[in-house]
Amino acid sequence: MLHHYSRIVLFALAATAFLAACPMTAEEPKEQQPIRIQIGRVEEADAKAELSAPNFGYVGDLGTFIVTKNGDAQATIVVHQYPKTEVKALGQTKLIYEGTKRLGNVDGWVYKTEWDGKTYPSKIFFSSSKVYFGGGINSYIAADYRDETGWAWKMLPLRRMENLNKTAGSE
Repeated sequence: MLHHYSRIVLFALAATAFLAACPMTAEEPKEQQPIRIQIGRVEEADAKAELSAPNFGYVGDLGTFIVTKNGDAQATIVVHQYPKTEVKALGQTKLIYEGTKRLGNVDGWVYKTEWDGKTYPSKIFFSSSKVYFGGGINSYIAADYRDETGWAWKMLPLRRMENLNKTAGSE
């Protein structure tokens, strides 16, 4: 009986050594967990993560956006007037890339608008990571900047898609 157990132990040791010597295939990278945004005053800082150049389209109840680092960035956006937040309007603006920033605990890209920052926002922020909205909703988020209020989250989920390269269909 003891002889039988020693064979099992030797077999288990041999199998372990064999598996340790075999190259393993890497697991697929797991999608980053959504961020829970910090509540309260939204502070602006330098981005902590190294972000690639933006090349996305965002779509949501807030509007549609094309965000790139070059001059193609633009927005068609539903904005409220300040301080009359019940007054909403559809506006269109060119977006001028300013760089990467961190709002609260969310990294993303900041764009300057053609608006004055009083009635309508002078800057818009787009998240590089998904945030948790509650109720099982994980999505991208935007914020806008006005002179009197500073940064404010727009609590409406955005869907993000990669922009196609201009040369993709030319070959």
